[in-house]
Amino acid sequence: MDDLDFDAWCELAEQRPEQYFRERERLIEGYIASHPLPQQARLREFQLRIDRARAQAGSPLRATRMMMSMMEDQLEALRDRLLCLQSETEQIARLMDRPAGGSSAPDD
Repeated sequence: MDDLDFDAWCELAEQRPEQYFRERERLIEGYIASHPLPQQARLREFQLRIDRARAQAGSPLRATRMMMSMMEDQLEALRDRLLCLQSETEQIARLMDRPAGGSSAPDD
């Protein structure tokens, strides 16, 4: 996807919309297919959500805002998972630092 020419895609969308949508679908499907099978289903589901948002939006600006909101939701979910993993990691580290026998009282 590094060689994506935005101007060429805009021109294709304006002059030959049917071909634009075929090429868009081919590019998206190629990207999804390049991932391991377990991830492909999630990527297809996410693409369906994106396509629905674009169809419902009514304008490119509103579609962009809706997709930004979707990305924000995903980032918040990732942040929540990260915080949970950090908390669990800290708990494991504390357990590993305890002396054998489970006593945390200092020896006198």
